[in-house]
Amino acid sequence: MQPELISVVIPVKNGGRTLDVLLTRLCEQDLPCESEVLIIDSGSRDNSLEIASRYPVRVVEVPPAEFDHGETRNRGIRESKGELIALLTQDAVPTGPDFLAALTRPFADPQVAGVYGRQVPRADADVVTRRNLEAWLTGRAQPAVSRLGKDEWRDLSPMQRYERCLFDNVCSALRRSSWQEFPFPATAFGEDIRWGREVLRHGWAIAYAPDAVVHHSHRRGLGYEFARTRICHATLYGLFELETLPKLRYLPRVFAANLRQDLPYVLRQAPPGIERLRQLARVAALAIASPLAQHFGARDGRRQAARSS
Repeated sequence: MQPELISVVIPVKNGGRTLDVLLTRLCEQDLPCESEVLIIDSGSRDNSLEIASRYPVRVVEVPPAEFDHGETRNRGIRESKGELIALLTQDAVPTGPDFLAALTRPFADPQVAGVYGRQVPRADADVVTRRNLEAWLTGRAQPAVSRLGKDEWRDLSPMQRYERCLFDNVCSALRRSSWQEFPFPATAFGEDIRWGREVLRHGWAIAYAPDAVVHHSHRRGLGYEFARTRICHATLYGLFELETLPKLRYLPRVFAANLRQDLPYVLRQAPPGIERLRQLARVAALAIASPLAQHFGARDGRRQAARSS
């Protein structure tokens, strides 16, 4: 399909560090149609609103207490006008002027409800962050379309279900008609994967467009990584009954396997000196913290499911 208008919706809070370059890149897009940019700001205290005022964008402000990953994006989509709506986070910066064209191209298939793009590390990403991002499904180079055949769901493993339903609002687009049928659920985490599961199980398809590339990565502290991974795996258990470390007795084996995989990579890739030592220490800590967070997250998800049954 060739839309007359593509909308871009960006939730923002204190996004001044990357918002200027993000909006510059969006203004440089080479498109055969019109586009609009809508910012949903939830209480920025930095210079985000001043930056936005310098660009041809529309700003909708919502109280910080009302922010919700699903409902705030729904608000932005309702305020927009395009038949195709791109969704970006405030720190996902397109790498070139063909980004929006590449992200919306798979909608030529009328069964495609949503498309997600490729994430590549920022220039300041450390080697561990870079390797993890490039190794995940949002970093692969080959395009893909995910569909479900009749009765196929019941034959898939939990991990296969998760991978099939993957949809990532760091860099995504959706068809308005599919969103009208299935708006994002109100949730504090994982509105995108929940949406992907819903549309896929109702006959729609999800496409991955590796030519639609954004720079996006974070260097997070160990405590933040543990908490985020735990919340993520509670969600994944609730949606797919996924358990990557079902028993704690498997932890030593997983820890050793992680070290065998990660330590040689850091030794090859990290620059010598203090940075290499930092990365080796980070790898060792994550090798045990990550599977522990996955285990406790799945346990949390199992308990939540038991309470709601």
